[in-house]
Amino acid sequence: MAQVEVNGVSLRYDESGEGEPLVLLHGFNADRRQFDCFRPHLGDGVRAIASDQRDGPDSPFDAPYAMVDHADDAADLIAQLCGGAAHVFGTSYGGAVAMTLAIRHPNRVKTLTLGATAPCFDQFKAPDVASVADRGPDAVRLFVLEHFFTPDAIDHDRALMQAVADSFCERSPEAGTRRMAALKGHDVRDRLSHIRAPTLVLQGEFDPIISLEVSRSLAQAIPGARLSILPGVRHGISMERVVHIAHLVRTHVLAPA
Repeated sequence: MAQVEVNGVSLRYDESGEGEPLVLLHGFNADRRQFDCFRPHLGDGVRAIASDQRDGPDSPFDAPYAMVDHADDAADLIAQLCGGAAHVFGTSYGGAVAMTLAIRHPNRVKTLTLGATAPCFDQFKAPDVASVADRGPDAVRLFVLEHFFTPDAIDHDRALMQAVADSFCERSPEAGTRRMAALKGHDVRDRLSHIRAPTLVLQGEFDPIISLEVSRSLAQAIPGARLSILPGVRHGISMERVVHIAHLVRTHVLAPA
């Protein structure tokens, strides 16, 4: 674990491998550790950098911010650690950061991979935890997990469930509110055509949070983007089908320009 100072914020990051720089941007309730089980599968020729976002447990921040601030943080990190430009893979909330980054700082993004994400807040369908709150904490936990992973993975993949537990962030209510405010302000639908980086959109076939329609529209709005629909997968694409997703991302990163 290392840290970098960007825009007056200290961000922790983990990295592995050598070669083409690939910055990994995590989801809403995670931090850089979301990609601990992903980075080893990227193989030779890729230098993977999993970065926190501001307002995480290891990268504290206690003032309001917007998605553009996350994007500017990522751009500064890339400038400092990656020789000026990097490949970028963001999932869910991190995908919102990634597309904002590609729009605001096109010279920082070599290729873009967007996983299980949407170009505006209204297209995220978060689990309605209140609907099961009266059933107790175990029911709430299972309800949330079922939005991210298949029943088979929840019941039988102990390594995955441990990785999920290890990457889950316990943020303060205030931090959660700031993070949600940034997501609520996210809407780049009218600027997706400005993205110039070669783009791959990854979508789980049975994702209850991001619909197939949203991902198809996202891919259609970005010039030259490709859409890959992952059979049988829900929202947690970078963790449940880690080998497959790492192969897709690696192929996209190392494709001839």
